[in-house]
Amino acid sequence: MDLGLTGKVAIVGGGSDGLGFAIADRLLNEGAFVTIFGRRAEKAAAAAEELSRRHGEDKVLGLAADCSNADDIDRVTASTVARFGEAVHVLVTNDGGPPVRPISELTDDVWVTAFERHFYYVVRSVRATLPYMTTEGGSILNVVSAVVQRPAVNMAAPVTVWSAVIGYAQTLALEVGRHNISVNTLMAGLFDTQLVDKMIDRQPQLSKDRLGNRAPLGRIGEPREFANMVATLVSPNSRFVTGTVTPVDGGALIGAGFGTPSPPA
Repeated sequence: MDLGLTGKVAIVGGGSDGLGFAIADRLLNEGAFVTIFGRRAEKAAAAAEELSRRHGEDKVLGLAADCSNADDIDRVTASTVARFGEAVHVLVTNDGGPPVRPISELTDDVWVTAFERHFYYVVRSVRATLPYMTTEGGSILNVVSAVVQRPAVNMAAPVTVWSAVIGYAQTLALEVGRHNISVNTLMAGLFDTQLVDKMIDRQPQLSKDRLGNRAPLGRIGEPREFANMVATLVSPNSRFVTGTVTPVDGGALIGAGFGTPSPPA
């Protein structure tokens, strides 16, 4: 199925690895031109080089940028239109997420940094990109964690910040719909990325199999599966879908996949 993304221009945050890299790769497979960026210059350059090898140097722009820096966000957008033309059709906001800490350890400075890096990043990216979307329409897709729907110990910062992103995105959808711009949010469950590897390193009692048992599908996801959902939602074919908040988590939010064995008859 042709998703209608050939020749479209996309900006993907956190594209150096994990879900962001998979999203960029999927959009490039559909014929889009893609800008990726990340805080670490060497990782962003390596990711852009790999994507260029797969899809062509003319299709990829890799930048070092800090999502908590307003000037960096403006530079990403300016560099994109300078490279690919005066229209941006797709914006995917994606980053690693706020710190996982007990509430007692969340100082004012930690809260300020969390909102700068993960909420204001979305606000600033939208503000910088919208002027280049209004002529042809476009799609804004925000990636948050599914933990926002199932709070857990030590997750106050992610739950609070992602809740703010969701509220902002749904209000944005109301305001920009008349310009043929859709705004949606995907709540990511557990995927086979470096973030999960780090989680297992910190908690040796965990494993990917054990984490996967929390979902009805009985496994954690592959990044390409998440990227497939993103590509569908940002496609012009899905422009009538807006304001949604959708889990992509193997069904984990509806309950665990394992059950209690039935007693003998």
